[in-house]
Amino acid sequence: MSSSFARTALVVILSLIGASVLNTAFSSPILFPVMLFSVAVSLSLSRGFVRALPAVVMIGLTADVATLGRIGLSAAFSVGLAYAAGFFSRRFAVEHGLMLHVFAGFLVGMGALAFLFVASWLDGPSSLPVVPWGNMPEAFVSGVVSFYIVSVLLHRFEEWLSYLDSPNAF
Repeated sequence: MSSSFARTALVVILSLIGASVLNTAFSSPILFPVMLFSVAVSLSLSRGFVRALPAVVMIGLTADVATLGRIGLSAAFSVGLAYAAGFFSRRFAVEHGLMLHVFAGFLVGMGALAFLFVASWLDGPSSLPVVPWGNMPEAFVSGVVSFYIVSVLLHRFEEWLSYLDSPNAF
């Protein structure tokens, strides 16, 4: 199994599980965008924006298809957040530790709220009250927690793939 196939499978599985489980099981419209954007930001911070761009676009498009949403909206937000994470982390020297998680949680939470606002605005003025503005603390706390979990899991996954790609693996 090649590492690119494993990465593609992981992206598709994350999108499908997130779209089918998170919004329905927890009845919170903010959890799926937070998880999706946590993956995009974590990929961008760990691999760099240019190397993470194909995976970020693919996970955004898969999420759009899985949620039956507007094609390209999640992908556009994911790419924008991935670029913003890379840009601001270099400018503000946010590299490791607690500040990285606070910064990423703020970015992910802000992106999830903006995503819900834009999605409801595109659906028409009748659906504007759907945006959970009262859930801002929930968005930022879940952004920090989700980013930490996703970054640890992606780091371990990348270590496993590098072991499989090494010539002495088998």
